[in-house]
Amino acid sequence: MPPEPGDLLTLIEMHLSWYPLMELRDVYKLLYQGVMGAEHLMPSRQDYTDYLEAEFEPLLPDPTEHLLEPVRPDGALYRLNLRAYKVRKLRLNGLIPFLLETAHIITGTKSELISSWAQFSQFCLQGQIQQFDAETIEQFSQWLEQIDYPALHHSETYGREYQPAYRLIAARFIHELELV
Repeated sequence: MPPEPGDLLTLIEMHLSWYPLMELRDVYKLLYQGVMGAEHLMPSRQDYTDYLEAEFEPLLPDPTEHLLEPVRPDGALYRLNLRAYKVRKLRLNGLIPFLLETAHIITGTKSELISSWAQFSQFCLQGQIQQFDAETIEQFSQWLEQIDYPALHHSETYGREYQPAYRLIAARFIHELELV
């Protein structure tokens, strides 16, 4: 079974241990995805499929990557890393319906997102997470409020260092796809 964090602090600590160069926007993206689900749906199934196939094709399989990474404390939603998926030599077209369905079933509210961000901020201010200082968190939080808590891309550092290539998948599909 893929890892399940159990609570928000454990979830964030898990990702920080895997990706120590995470910046605030990367933590925010994690929380955003956990609450709001997939933020980048293509206008049609065909567009989504074409985009995914174009991204998937040049990826090199990577057996060292985690196949599944939780994005919610309750373990209901995961990032499925495409390079680790490619190691298993599974067909991409069998995955697509589950990814599209996931995009429709996980939808939270902005108030839940704001609450998750506030919890994260408290973890930092209380010293439970020490990577981020209070002033930087305050500035970033004000910026998020000004722009109304949108979906964000990963930071340049995260993109360069970790080259993320994943899609969100609901936990209920993991067994159907025989990923564990």
